[in-house]
Amino acid sequence: MLKKSSCARHALAAAFLGIALCGAVLAADTAGAERKFVLVTFDGVRWQDVFRGADPLLVGDGRFVNGDIKDDVIAPAFVDVPDRPAALMPFLHGVIAREGVLVGNRDRKECAQVANDMWFSYPGYNEILTGKPDPGILQNDKIWNPNVSFLEYLQKRPAFHGKVSMVGTWTLFPYIVNTQRTDVPVNEGFAGAYPTDVRTAREGLRLLGRHDQRVVYIAFGDTDEFAHAGDYAHYLAALEQGDEFLRQVWGLLQADPYYRGQTTLLVTTDHGRGDVPASAWRDHASKRYYDLNPKEQPEYNATGVTGSGNVWFGAIGAAVNPAGAAGYRQGACAQTRQVAASALAALGLDWRAFGAGIGAPFDFIAAP
Repeated sequence: MLKKSSCARHALAAAFLGIALCGAVLAADTAGAERKFVLVTFDGVRWQDVFRGADPLLVGDGRFVNGDIKDDVIAPAFVDVPDRPAALMPFLHGVIAREGVLVGNRDRKECAQVANDMWFSYPGYNEILTGKPDPGILQNDKIWNPNVSFLEYLQKRPAFHGKVSMVGTWTLFPYIVNTQRTDVPVNEGFAGAYPTDVRTAREGLRLLGRHDQRVVYIAFGDTDEFAHAGDYAHYLAALEQGDEFLRQVWGLLQADPYYRGQTTLLVTTDHGRGDVPASAWRDHASKRYYDLNPKEQPEYNATGVTGSGNVWFGAIGAAVNPAGAAGYRQGACAQTRQVAASALAALGLDWRAFGAGIGAPFDFIAAP
């Protein structure tokens, strides 16, 4: 039940690289600016790969990387390099981590985790969008979400109506946002076509280029697909391409007067993946999930897939104060339930009015 569509997407090529955008950084007068917010998620991406780069043990394991691919492509590009994290995700480490924040590196004792006790996608995305876990969400099923997302909340406000959109690779996103109840557009640009990460990227850039959106959520899914398939080579390729997409988006936001100096970009994941043994990287779910579904319990772990509740967060832009991230290396823990309030605070709104019991904004979000 945890795996999403098994549709293989090996024909990714370098489609992200073919979307040309100006990346010039220009100055802007932000007096009276209309704040915007862009959220990007990558499904099921481990903190280990983000902060350590490609794992030599997984690359060297023939179960997960074909020998020819390893020797000819993966090892030279991602392993046999001076800086593995920067080789895999150069924009995340070269720009976001230096000019904004990047939190969740457990090698530096940073804490970042989900608050829900299930550790898979529907509960994770619900938490991202609504600001709190829902213990009643037990499966990745096509069930209309009873909870109100911050996207729906904003769409009902006059200043944001018609200016909030989402595009995502997973077919359950219309259910998670609940398009049956709300008029937030979700995947409307696909016109019935099955979503892929390439199409998600194109549609996301098209939405940003319309100059009539204040909040855009772009959600990628290939990383989780390839991980469940045990294909570490394509998992790494999806991460590299996702990082390139972030570079292009930030270039657009900095070059375009509609966004420049007014926009906050936040990037994260919905859940982590297992860490012990090596094969656990393919899986994710908590003990509670396996207590409810004992037939799906992995043989290697009787207490859930250890580590798959660990996540990470990156942010850059108008509402980001890098100094606020220091606390996450001193015992504070960033949680997925803080994303919704952070979005509202970055837009200059009172996040407390969204709903009771939601997580407060991240410490690195400074409300305008």
